[in-house]
Amino acid sequence: MISYQWCSTLESGDRDEVLALVEAAAEYDEEAGFSKIRTGDVDAVDRDGVRVLHLPIKARRDLSGRDDAPLVVVAYLHLEVDREGLGTVQFVVHPKYRSRGIATVLVEEMGLETTAEGGWGGTGATALRCWAFSTHPASERLTRRFGIPAVSRQWTLFRHLSGPFSSPLDGAEPPVGTEIADARPLDDPAVSKAVEQVLGSASLVPAQRERFVDEVRLGSGEVLVATDASGSPVGFVWYDPALVVHLELKAAWIRALVLSASAREAGLGTALLTGALATLREAKAQIALLRIDPSDAGAVRMCRVMGFEQEEEHSCYQVGEWSDVPSF
Repeated sequence: MISYQWCSTLESGDRDEVLALVEAAAEYDEEAGFSKIRTGDVDAVDRDGVRVLHLPIKARRDLSGRDDAPLVVVAYLHLEVDREGLGTVQFVVHPKYRSRGIATVLVEEMGLETTAEGGWGGTGATALRCWAFSTHPASERLTRRFGIPAVSRQWTLFRHLSGPFSSPLDGAEPPVGTEIADARPLDDPAVSKAVEQVLGSASLVPAQRERFVDEVRLGSGEVLVATDASGSPVGFVWYDPALVVHLELKAAWIRALVLSASAREAGLGTALLTGALATLREAKAQIALLRIDPSDAGAVRMCRVMGFEQEEEHSCYQVGEWSDVPSF
């Protein structure tokens, strides 16, 4: 039914098909908020300490039983394996070929054995992780069938900024001795330096830090930076005023809120988040969206007090042993 072969780079014909698939899936899944594969990942190659592998999955067009029907790319798996053999998986099926057993057949044929010599499918991966964003019925069915556990969760929260369901956005002052500067673009060199300093003192595990740095590199928007009495950055909030449609409403994202370990539990997070929400409201966003780790009790409490509500839950699935907590 399907055919596939690992490659370090995609051949030109496969690359064009995979790129079209990734773009079609991203557009199709935009409102549902399902996981996306960036178009840049289609051309990714090995980098320092990371092996990159591509797996285009092909089948006869329209899953025809005729031997003369052309083979087309119906799904794509992107795998990155680090020095320890830990593999991060991204996977997407073309919208035209969903709910037709493509993913199930792939897992049945490849298996999930990661302890054999050469790792999973000879890729060197001795453990695998994959994030499934939003309540994705296909991922839930697949993981339940093959007994793949979820090792971490993430929530998407929303807050009404206007309309009958909105609540007042009360001002919040930063702690005494702390100042919040005016917003600057994400790509401002001063912002980049401040973000790096805060990340260095935020007690993030390496995987989380690396993932966040990658998000910043590819992201856009504005940043509010907080500094202490000595002028050292102790926190920031990154948000993007660009409006998107979510549940038929104009929405904008709070991309990240990060504080130094020493600046927590003092009200700084509330002050930064309030400033970002005010800006998004001025940009005509009707709702603000934010993702958080539900195991962070302080973040959950702050968001509840500020009027956020839970909308979606995202899951990180894992095969094999992995020492670090999941990044997202």
